[in-house]
Amino acid sequence: MNFLDFLNERQNIEKTRNFNVFQTYTLDGLKPIFEHVKKITQKNVHNPLRISVVGTNGKGSTSHYLACLFSKLGYKVGLYTSPHLISPLERFQLVWDGNPTLPLLDELNLLFQNHFLPEIELYESLSYFEFLTVFAFLFFSEQNTEVQIWEAGLGGRLDATKLVDANHVVLTKIGLDHSAILGNTKEAICQEKLAIIGDRCLSLFAMEEEVESLKTSFVNRPRANSVPLHIFSCPPNESYLETNFLFAKDTISQIIPNIQKNLASLSFQDLPKPRGRMEVMQREPLVVFDPSHNPDAILTTTQEFAKSQSKFHIFLGSLPDKDLKGILEALSPSETKIESLLLWEGEGFGSFPEPTGALSAKTDRVRTTAEILPFFQGRIPILVLGSFRLYGIVANLIQNTIKM
Repeated sequence: MNFLDFLNERQNIEKTRNFNVFQTYTLDGLKPIFEHVKKITQKNVHNPLRISVVGTNGKGSTSHYLACLFSKLGYKVGLYTSPHLISPLERFQLVWDGNPTLPLLDELNLLFQNHFLPEIELYESLSYFEFLTVFAFLFFSEQNTEVQIWEAGLGGRLDATKLVDANHVVLTKIGLDHSAILGNTKEAICQEKLAIIGDRCLSLFAMEEEVESLKTSFVNRPRANSVPLHIFSCPPNESYLETNFLFAKDTISQIIPNIQKNLASLSFQDLPKPRGRMEVMQREPLVVFDPSHNPDAILTTTQEFAKSQSKFHIFLGSLPDKDLKGILEALSPSETKIESLLLWEGEGFGSFPEPTGALSAKTDRVRTTAEILPFFQGRIPILVLGSFRLYGIVANLIQNTIKM
C-alpha cells in the first residue's frame, strides 16, 4: 500500500458533503494521534514558526502570500491548504523563493512506508482531511521547514489544523457559509473560527472591517486578555488578491519587526498569483477562474471582473449545500455587463432557483460540456465561479478546444 492508496480509502466529507458527522464530532480521537506524531518529530532540533489562517473568504490567497513572502525573506516554508484543484499533493507544498512546489510522490511514499505503514492501524480511523493534516505535519518536520502556514478547512474550534498549536492566528473575511455547522450569523461563525486560538498562540491578526462589524466576537475570543489583536486597515480600491497580499505583508512585519526593510522591497508583482484565484486559464477568449462560493465572495469577484470587462459570460456551478439563491442575487449588481449566465447543474452540483430580473432571460442551465463548448470558442470573456470542482471541468474543456 502506498500513500495515495491509503488516503483515497479515507472518508472524504468534501466529496460526500455529509456534514451531519460534525454534530457529534470532537478532536478527542485525533489528539493522541497528533501527540504520537509530534513525538516522532522531536528529534528535529529546530522549532518552526507556525501560523494558522482561518476565515470564510480569502484564506487560500492569504496563506499563499504569507508563504511566498516568508520564502522570499529566506525562510524554508511549508504551506498547507485545501481543497485542491487537481491533485491532493497541492495541499502540502514546500515554497522556495516565492514559488510553491509540489512534493515528490516517491518521497511521500517513502515517508508513508517508514513512519505510517508499520503502525497503520493507528491511522485507520482518520478521515481524509485528518490524515492529510497529520501526514503534512510530519512531512514538514522531516523537511526541516522553518515556517509553516496552516489554512484551516472548516471552522476552527473543531478543525484538525487546530492541533498544530500555532504561534499566531490570522483571520480573513467572514461570510455566511456552512451555516448549519458553524452558526447562522457572521458573529457566531467568527467565534467558531477564532476558537482555533490555542495555548501557544502569541497574537491574532484581523482586518479592520471584520473587527468593527463583529466586535462582540473579538471581545469574547479565547484568551482575549493574553493574545493581543493586531488590526490591519484595508486599503481602498485594491483587488481582493492585492488586499490579501498587503494583509500578509503587514502580518509578517508585526511578527518579525527586524525584517521590515527587506519586506518593504517586495511588491505584489514580485510574487505569483495563487493557483485558482482569479487565475487566467486561457487568453482567447479570456477565461478566468475563481472558487468564490458564497454571496459575499461572488459579489466581490464579479464586480472586480466587471471593472475591466465591458461584457462577459459567467459559468457558475455550486454544491447543493451552498446558498444558491443568495449567490444568484449577488450577481444582480453586474447584470448589465453579464452577456449570459450558464448554470452548471451536472452530477454532484446543486440546482439553482430561477434568477430574477434581467438575468432570467440571459440564463441557460447546462449539464454537459458540449452545451458550453461554443462559449469557449467565442470571443467574449468568461468568468468561472462557484466551486473548486469546476476547475478540472474547465481545464479539460480548454484542452479539448485547443486540440480541435
